[in-house]
Amino acid sequence: MGVRTAVALSILLCGIALVGSRLVEPAEASSSPVRTGYVRPEWKLGMPATSGNLTVFPVISTAWSPASDFITLDEGLKSGKVVITELGSGGPGGRAQDGAQVNTLSLTNRTGRTLILLAGEMLIGGKQDRIVDEDQLVPPSERPVALGVFCVEHGRWHGASTSFGQNQPAQRSQTPGAQNFLGGRSGGGAGAQQIATPAIREKAEAAKSQNEVWSKVADTNRSLNTTSGTGALTRAYDDRALAKRSQVYESRFINRIQGKNVVGVVVAVNGQLVAADIFANPFLFQRYWPKLLKSYVLEALGAGTESHGEIDRLAAEAFLYRAEGNASSERQKSVYRLTEHKSGGNASFELDSLKGPEPVLVHFNRVASR
Repeated sequence: MGVRTAVALSILLCGIALVGSRLVEPAEASSSPVRTGYVRPEWKLGMPATSGNLTVFPVISTAWSPASDFITLDEGLKSGKVVITELGSGGPGGRAQDGAQVNTLSLTNRTGRTLILLAGEMLIGGKQDRIVDEDQLVPPSERPVALGVFCVEHGRWHGASTSFGQNQPAQRSQTPGAQNFLGGRSGGGAGAQQIATPAIREKAEAAKSQNEVWSKVADTNRSLNTTSGTGALTRAYDDRALAKRSQVYESRFINRIQGKNVVGVVVAVNGQLVAADIFANPFLFQRYWPKLLKSYVLEALGAGTESHGEIDRLAAEAFLYRAEGNASSERQKSVYRLTEHKSGGNASFELDSLKGPEPVLVHFNRVASR
């Protein structure tokens, strides 16, 4: 009996240890089986959080990829070692020559770390505000590189400074208050930039159309009842009355989509899936979560309340798949690869780092056309 009791106790303790070592609590994870069609088979959909017409599903993973060598745009601009200027400006404080272009800027990354840029990240200042055109990685170098962008401020082509996010004085012909963004100050915290709404990001990275970006920016400002003499997207982020409404939404989500296993989210507005943003690990996701949440909230506020229909869980899980269709492309640079898939009104993007012996998925983004 003594031996049997010892064996039984040993088995019980082993079972307890295995349960205790789980990174995902059973209540957090989806009960669905792991699907081989997921971009990463270890991803699971957690229980959603809903407020008004906005629903956010956390994406949980028990397997992570390292991402400690990366620096974000917010962190790089705050350090002063990431410098973005108009072409031909000669650096911070320089004057832009005739080489300035709407859809190309100059970027220098002196941080000593690889810079992550996400499609839709806003660059405030210069001759007009821009957003990054697609996900990419920029290795550290003393030499500037060309950065593809889209304009999100149709009515301005002048400025006191040619740089972006470097605390330059405001010289803009738009509603008072928008100039607060010039130093990168926003609801995302000191030194934080912002990211465009999923609908605008889709027009940049999937449609790849400047005219469609301008049109969607105008639609966004109109739906949110924000005005600007230059048609600037920043007005939607800086309007005081709208900020109060936005903060109510944000407060209901900001701490609910957290945890040591949360690597991203799937988002729905008015019962319709609009976006997925998933990162290499929870630490990288949390660095982007506040600005991503603000963009989702603005999308929800501008969408009205046409429908609060319940989100089909299988449909939400399908947003963890790449958009499989006939149209696909791959752009490979020295340190990264960006793979795009399109299917009907959906497009997905996989940003892989190629620095190590094996590719590392840094960011997966899926958007729906609207």
